[in-house]
Amino acid sequence: MNAIKSLFTALALIVLIGSACNDNNQSPCVSEQDQSAVFQNIADNLIIPGYDDLNTRLATLQSAAQAFTGDPSTQQLEALRNAWKAAYLSWQRVAQYEFGPAEERQLRAFLNAFPIETAAVETQLNSGNFVFDNAETFDKGFPALDYLLYGTGATDADILARYSTDPLAGNYKGYLTAVAAQMQQLVSETLQAWTGGFRQTFIANTGTAAGASLSLLINALNEHYELIKRDKLGIPVGAVTLGFPNPDKAEAFYAGIFAELALEALRASESLYLGRAVNGANGEGLDDYLQQVAAKQQGQDLHQLIVDQFEAAIEALEAVPDPLSETIATDKALVEAAYVEVSEQVRLLKTNLPSQTCIAITYIDNPSDSD
Repeated sequence: MNAIKSLFTALALIVLIGSACNDNNQSPCVSEQDQSAVFQNIADNLIIPGYDDLNTRLATLQSAAQAFTGDPSTQQLEALRNAWKAAYLSWQRVAQYEFGPAEERQLRAFLNAFPIETAAVETQLNSGNFVFDNAETFDKGFPALDYLLYGTGATDADILARYSTDPLAGNYKGYLTAVAAQMQQLVSETLQAWTGGFRQTFIANTGTAAGASLSLLINALNEHYELIKRDKLGIPVGAVTLGFPNPDKAEAFYAGIFAELALEALRASESLYLGRAVNGANGEGLDDYLQQVAAKQQGQDLHQLIVDQFEAAIEALEAVPDPLSETIATDKALVEAAYVEVSEQVRLLKTNLPSQTCIAITYIDNPSDSD
């Protein structure tokens, strides 16, 4: 009798373990299927080329900053702004990879903590002592350059005066070049870490445990997607602030290119899911896990639901014109509609995708999140 009980107990445990990774449709856990091929494609065709592009564009930005501070002219200002925008768009394509080398350097905090705290910027400008070693301050990175290049005067002539005739012109120049230099250094270090050994570690780090590469990717995808939803859209339009809009808290508020940046970030999330390379080529991605087992969500193909929702969110964002402050004032419903479509994806990415891959969501939600 004891042998029979032991047999039934063992069988019950097998059933429990086997069902632990299943969703309500009892789809099998597929997280062990050729993970290295997925990781190699993402490392070689998304992450490393993405950081390489950003590093190149930040080097161009740094050169443009030096040229502008040497000759604060309208022409040099325009060239610097163009270099800043190109680098900012490039950043959107790698911002979600906040693990490994990027996490060690707190890249997101140092490159794109927004909204900028202008009082903190002014304090540094007045002191002439430019220290950017605190990840908790909002006075550096792309947002600082947004303010320095677009927000320090009502007109371009006023902005140029800050770097030429203003009593603090030397400090403005020093702040500008110091921010650009720090950004380029951090990204260069991150790229070197990936090509210098972390790539191999990442590809070999198979499994489903916290800290395994699959867990890093799915958690990074979800955390970044929620930043798109909350910080890029929800807070500015008022969706997570009791209906009170805060357009001044939008990304790139002074330049007024919120929609361009948000779209690039959203497309980057889609590319990570699909394993789509920076050159547009399709490769092994997270989507392959779902397609291999024909994963379902309430009888519908889960992969197709995710793809369709990415398309719906992108289409809704494409309908939102820049600058955001004017759109909120004249047609707030457009931004709210984009927020809704972006939000619809959260459940699929945060609940259904992890359940099919046996991955636990381990990052801590922001208290302001409205899931």
